[in-house]
Amino acid sequence: MPPLLSQLSSRAQSLLSRGAGSRIVSGFLMVALLTVGSKAVSFLKDAAIARQFGTGDALDAFLVSFGLLTFLAALVGGGLPESFLPVYVESAHRGIRRRALRLAVQSSILHAATLGLLAFAVYFIAPYFVSWATRGFNPEKQALAVSLLRQLLPFMVCFGLSYQFSAWLRADKRFIVATSAPTLIPMTIIGLLIYDGDRATVATLVTGTVAGAALHLMVLLGTLLHGLPRQRRFWKGCWKLWEPKLGRICRHTAHFLFAGGIFSSSVVVDQTMAAWLPPGSVAVLGYTEKICGIILAVTVAPSCDVLFPYFADKVARRDWLGVKHQLWVSAGAILALALPAVLMLCWLAPWVVSLLFQRGSFTSEDTLRVAEVLRFAALQIPFYIVGSLASRVVVAMQATHFIIWISVIGLIGNAGLNWVLMKNMGAAGIALSTVLIQMTSAVLACLYVLRQIKDRLKNG
Repeated sequence: MPPLLSQLSSRAQSLLSRGAGSRIVSGFLMVALLTVGSKAVSFLKDAAIARQFGTGDALDAFLVSFGLLTFLAALVGGGLPESFLPVYVESAHRGIRRRALRLAVQSSILHAATLGLLAFAVYFIAPYFVSWATRGFNPEKQALAVSLLRQLLPFMVCFGLSYQFSAWLRADKRFIVATSAPTLIPMTIIGLLIYDGDRATVATLVTGTVAGAALHLMVLLGTLLHGLPRQRRFWKGCWKLWEPKLGRICRHTAHFLFAGGIFSSSVVVDQTMAAWLPPGSVAVLGYTEKICGIILAVTVAPSCDVLFPYFADKVARRDWLGVKHQLWVSAGAILALALPAVLMLCWLAPWVVSLLFQRGSFTSEDTLRVAEVLRFAALQIPFYIVGSLASRVVVAMQATHFIIWISVIGLIGNAGLNWVLMKNMGAAGIALSTVLIQMTSAVLACLYVLRQIKDRLKNG
């Protein structure tokens, strides 16, 4: 067995030898299974929508509005929870549980206010944004998109706030509700589509999306309230005794928002540059991302959700050797599972693409185009896994300047490599560019973590 595979295997055995009784292993398996279930329900929802609406103008307008608000909810909703979780874990570790809970309540109030202000602003700028972003739409279609955008604003607020509540639950290592509750959104949409039947319109989608997001938020909130003190004194303190660490969370949030915006724009850069290539290149990239996302959904997403609070806990305890050990053991175990899947995906790429997509307007020629790009895109998966785990440690260390720095490097490098590689390789060059950027980011993140651990051990 090659040395690398042998080392990964020993890492995997070190973690898995603890059995399902290990909280990390059992947590990972549980979150992975729930994530797969959630993906399956989302797929059924997409199939139901496709069957009912096809590719009509109403669905186009809905998807534009939904896509923008989902992006804003993830961007704003992700910034504050990322900075909140390490500070919350640190406060809880120091034995001041009540103050940690008060900090969590106050962070949630601040988050809700921020999302409310954003919704107020989006309501008024909706016509200008839609006019700019949908130049190919006729006036009636643009007017429909503006109306849908405004109707979906409650979804943005609920969905964005759910990031905060989910981070709070994960910090307390309560993963079941945080992972399974998002399934309520596609389930509600499916339920309303079945109820309305052939009478379903785009209004059905709006109602289902908003109602599902509200149910999702209510389940998370109910779970959190069940574990909070019921004394009136505690809740009065939440309004009057503002925690000093809230300012620290806000300062770090700005960095995460900036880095998140840069990171998210990489996808836009890829799609924009793919549009310069022969027709269909953007769609080809989209299909490869969906297939790679299946593996990432059962590796990166559960591992980051489960391990982040453990990393934050070890950082709060200043257990630097424990952080290092946990990072390498976890990365080794997950890579031992992911690498065979990646190799199999590269080998069976045409068969996988054909099985998933080749029907109707998707021809055998399209299968070959997507499979060619998929063989390059799949190579990013191991680096994405390692980089994501290392970035969780960086966030737990609250090294926000490094996060911004590596995000800027990634964006500039991605655009530059796209330009060089796409000239001869087309869409496959853009996929290869992503692989190289993920590899560079993973190496830099790991080196940074190891350097920080070495320095902190030296300084005691």
